[in-house]
Amino acid sequence: MTARKAGSVGDASGTDSPGGAPEAEMFGEFQDWCLRTYGDSGKTKTVTRRKYNKILQTLLQGDEENSHGVFLQEKSSSHINAKFKFWVKSKGFQVGTLQDAKVGAADRPVLFVPIKATCVDGVSGVDSSLKRVAVVEDFFDIIYAMHVEISADPGKAPKHAGQKKTYKAIAETYAFLPREAVTRFLMSCGECQKRMHISTAGQDYKENDRPSPLVSEVIDYNVPLTTTYMKQMKLQCMSNNKVREPPACRAAC
Repeated sequence: MTARKAGSVGDASGTDSPGGAPEAEMFGEFQDWCLRTYGDSGKTKTVTRRKYNKILQTLLQGDEENSHGVFLQEKSSSHINAKFKFWVKSKGFQVGTLQDAKVGAADRPVLFVPIKATCVDGVSGVDSSLKRVAVVEDFFDIIYAMHVEISADPGKAPKHAGQKKTYKAIAETYAFLPREAVTRFLMSCGECQKRMHISTAGQDYKENDRPSPLVSEVIDYNVPLTTTYMKQMKLQCMSNNKVREPPACRAAC
């Protein structure tokens, strides 16, 4: 079993978001959406913390000398069926450790999975590289770390990367984090919405107001997040709101 060391860049172990309450509210909303969308009950190509630990258990259960008891606490009470073991083997999951990790976490096991190189200039990649497995419960911290660049100068405001740059940075390090999760995150990011000058009420934002996210049922999180697409969604929201208004209300207006 090949061991792989991971850098601490993009480590999803408690990212601190400058800004206080708005970020805390955004985290709560995004986390709830992630658990509903990618939880254990959903059939999605994602890995929850429970599934992550189960994969580790499958890979490490034959190692009598491993020191990762914290991840194998369910070993005696849970049964791993042959189908799950076959899936783990077919994906090629590997166990590694964190490089430059915090004190006490250097020996913490980390899951990696081989991912084929993406198509470049019309030529499909044949080489594969190991990517760290992203955990659903850590999506917010992972995306935030790649999306927001904090300047060393305290006087400068943090820079927010676009969707394409953010997803590319994530894909270079992580696997099993869907593009739609990145889109959803950016849709919830107040600074990014201000930059696009879009609101659900069809009005531009005031400088210090935190915009409300667009209605989730209207947004297709699998398409690229562009200004043109967002304006189309804005018009659709306005149109839907007019349709929902009672005739008497429209006449009075």
